[in-house]
Amino acid sequence: MRVYAEVITPRVRYAILLLLRDVLKAQGVTITDNWSDFEAYEGPRLIYGRAKLEDVPSIFNVELLQEKDISEQDINVSKREDGLPYFFQTSSQSALPFDVFAASFYLVSRYEEYLPHISDQHDRYPATESLAYQHGFLQKPVVNHWALWLKDVLQASHSGWQFSGTKYTYTSSIDVDNLYAYKGKGGFRTIGGFAKDFASFDFSNALKRARSILGLMKDPYDTFELQRQLVEKHRVPALYFMLFSEFGEYDRNIPMYSRRLHEVVRSINDFYPVGIHPSYGSHKSHRVLQKEIRGLEEALRMPVKRSRQHFLKLTMPQTFRDLVDFGIEEDYTMGYAGELGFRAGICTPYPFYDLEMEVELKLTMYPFAMMDGTLIYYQNIPAAEAMDHFKPIVDAVKDVDGHLISVWHNRIFSEASPEWEGWNDVYDNLLSYAKA
Repeated sequence: MRVYAEVITPRVRYAILLLLRDVLKAQGVTITDNWSDFEAYEGPRLIYGRAKLEDVPSIFNVELLQEKDISEQDINVSKREDGLPYFFQTSSQSALPFDVFAASFYLVSRYEEYLPHISDQHDRYPATESLAYQHGFLQKPVVNHWALWLKDVLQASHSGWQFSGTKYTYTSSIDVDNLYAYKGKGGFRTIGGFAKDFASFDFSNALKRARSILGLMKDPYDTFELQRQLVEKHRVPALYFMLFSEFGEYDRNIPMYSRRLHEVVRSINDFYPVGIHPSYGSHKSHRVLQKEIRGLEEALRMPVKRSRQHFLKLTMPQTFRDLVDFGIEEDYTMGYAGELGFRAGICTPYPFYDLEMEVELKLTMYPFAMMDGTLIYYQNIPAAEAMDHFKPIVDAVKDVDGHLISVWHNRIFSEASPEWEGWNDVYDNLLSYAKA
């Protein structure tokens, strides 16, 4: 299978392989800029550009993938008859009415996140700044839909186009920001906790704290057995991401040097893979990130290959360069805190593209589409209504045979706060509905 492009830039190569290799699973795709060789080739072919050849589809291009800078793009969103949005429109003479490779690249590379924008209170790129949110397609994996549209065009042009395809899959991921509510906090934090309880006349919480510390009751956040029961009940794959850092305002796990933490991490890893959950400020410090990854590796006694940023805090693209430097091969950060949906417009794992260096990194991105905290903290959705919001996301991924990833937090399983009540049933129902 051959694809012709007049100029093969790193962006062109990445975008073509993203759709054909990574999403559609086409085998043996070769990209060439040699027209005579392409013309003589007798197998299935595709032209990326405005050249024409009889019985060979041409995808007319815009300039984005030939450029080397990062600049504001003139984008107008159109819709297909069935409502599927697209942009970077080209010509009616093109096999598709838009540059499917440039549009996919724009979303998946997170091009817009390199441009000036207004960050949220945690200095993150918010969903509201995105093209997808502003044009109402954040909850649709448009890149996967575009790939299937392209697939129809290719198979209609030549029977030799072969795609192995994908099947819908689901993974439940759980972030452990705070292993225990009371236990293992160390002397100063424990005394501070009691002082806060007494100052607020919350004697009931002080009693729970004392009983948990003395081993007279189970710590409320110690819910891993419940989590395992639910995951095994529905037979779904699961992943864990452990906050393994020094104490901070937003980093409140038990000390990273705690023997108890090390033991729990290894016990979880006996059942499910454990990745690093880099701390709130780690995206700004090479040294801190390295310390946390190496610390978790020592606790696990094995290399750490997976990561998801705590609070989804990242600096584009430096965070991902740093992760690669320290041996991380898979990242699970790509999603929004405040909205459900597809931050990169895709529900298929894909290689990260560094727009500043114009290179594909050896890092596979696993985008997530839904998180408990989005509904609980950002949208104030009660547990009884949660599945009404989750089901359309699950259905959207199933429609394109994508890979769905959900994010839950271990403390939510305790249902210790009023806003968490009923969410264990939500998780149970989600696993039942989302499992492959």
